[in-house]
Amino acid sequence: MRGFAATALALLAMCASASAAEVRLGIFPSNDPAKLYAVMRVLGDYLAAETGDTYTPVVTRDYDELAQRVRDRTVDIAWVNTLNYVRLASDVPSARYLVTYMERNENTGKVTPFYQSYVVATTASGIATLDGIRGKRFAFTDRASTSGYAVPHRMLADHGIDPDADFASVVFLKRHDRVVEALLAGAVDAGAISDGTYFSARRAHGDALRILARSEPIPLDAIVSSGSLPADTVAKVKAALLRMGGQDPFCAAMRTTLGWNAAGFAERDDRFYDPVRRLSKGP
Repeated sequence: MRGFAATALALLAMCASASAAEVRLGIFPSNDPAKLYAVMRVLGDYLAAETGDTYTPVVTRDYDELAQRVRDRTVDIAWVNTLNYVRLASDVPSARYLVTYMERNENTGKVTPFYQSYVVATTASGIATLDGIRGKRFAFTDRASTSGYAVPHRMLADHGIDPDADFASVVFLKRHDRVVEALLAGAVDAGAISDGTYFSARRAHGDALRILARSEPIPLDAIVSSGSLPADTVAKVKAALLRMGGQDPFCAAMRTTLGWNAAGFAERDDRFYDPVRRLSKGP
């Protein structure tokens, strides 16, 4: 009898293991990949506890690689920046929106689905206005970045600064934290970063950076499924993300590791991203 019971338990364990999905959880490299991997491990652990599946973080080389991985379904769930989300929603029928990342605003203390792009210079540079960056060395992050390129590019153009002609040089440093590093090292004179990156730098370096311009509110990142998972697995992931509270260990890890004021996730109507769709289409 004991042998039969042991066999039955083993079969049950095998069935449970066979039914568990192995989910590849992708994110773009907006920051130090090691830090991003660490916080995505925490997110994966949360989702594993909530869904019974296993989650493997994937930090891609750049924004475009993550978008391509969603297209060819070599990641299952992806944390995509806003610009890539609107492009994927238009170009990849299998990609499905799940939720929007939320943050607690550094200035107001309110939980919001928006963030901003800042154009900054170092306080020591003496640059005090946008006009002061003409003829200087400027750093963007990545051409596929929302707050590190698309939005500040438009901000500069609207101010009468041609980002392609009015700087002594323009570099693309791929990550927001690298723009800060280049500014502090004196390698560039001004640059574009997310507000979260600015506040992280302020906590680390005091008033070393000066804000020259702020964008209008930008819809925050989206979590999408690539179409590789069964609908019931995707539904479990979505429900789990929506259940997450702002005090969850993942949100705490985002704050302590990246300096981002994570506050969970919420569902938004697809029209929420229309302002970035208009931006991506140009004037």
